[in-house]
Amino acid sequence: MTPSHREWTIDSNTLHFEPPDVLWVEFRGVLTLQGATRIVDIYRELGESRPFFMMADMTEAEPLDPETGRYISEHVRSQWLQGIVYIGARLVHKALARGIVLAAHLTELTDESALAKIHFVSTKDQAQELLFQLRAR
Repeated sequence: MTPSHREWTIDSNTLHFEPPDVLWVEFRGVLTLQGATRIVDIYRELGESRPFFMMADMTEAEPLDPETGRYISEHVRSQWLQGIVYIGARLVHKALARGIVLAAHLTELTDESALAKIHFVSTKDQAQELLFQLRAR
């Protein structure tokens, strides 16, 4: 069953699910470990119903602390995601995103294709265009 339209606010971050398969996330400020656990629960709930695309606006996000990054790498499963598009990510975010996936791969929690699912763009318009291309594949 496809999840319906839903919205969440966790810490200063907002998540907005658009059926059938897009989760828009605006990361703002620091993501706490408690917030990360709630977000991972949402990813699990959505991804177990149907793999989804995550469109993550990083323009106002702070880097993750090591404990939060470790939690995410140990609990997010690549099979939940069709792709991740980071919007406005700074170099530190790009390194952390790839590092989390690499750590999950090294601990055999994700497959080799997980890195290929990560994309970076500068604007929301570019993200929507990329989503169109990813769906066409």
